[in-house]
Amino acid sequence: MTGLYYMNKELKQFKLLIKSDLRIVERNWDSDDKADRLQAAYHMQQAIEKTIKLKAYVHGIDDIWGHDIRALINWCKKKGYNIDVPKLILKNANVYSQWEADCRYYPMKVVRKTSINAAYKVTKQWLESGDTAE
Repeated sequence: MTGLYYMNKELKQFKLLIKSDLRIVERNWDSDDKADRLQAAYHMQQAIEKTIKLKAYVHGIDDIWGHDIRALINWCKKKGYNIDVPKLILKNANVYSQWEADCRYYPMKVVRKTSINAAYKVTKQWLESGDTAE
């Protein structure tokens, strides 16, 4: 890592929450049980949201709030910090944001296994890159 920024104990603990979300995704994204897949999609959104926030926190941006992926990305840009968001996350930010509520409250929601898995792979790699790498 460069500059004045580093992963302190609190941020490392926050990163563990993200890893927990990712473990839930890993276990359930390809389940034959639709409820399990919806929970995987919800936790995928949470992992993306928290990764954005972690990358912001590492650089001293502590007033970031909300669940909307695109809004969180734009907040970091407004504050002058590029969090190197993967192209897939940028492209599907609105879809992932919808998973936050839709997958918990609307059992008829359809989320493709491949969409969850693609987001999982990209987010896991992103979490372990740059200033949030261990």
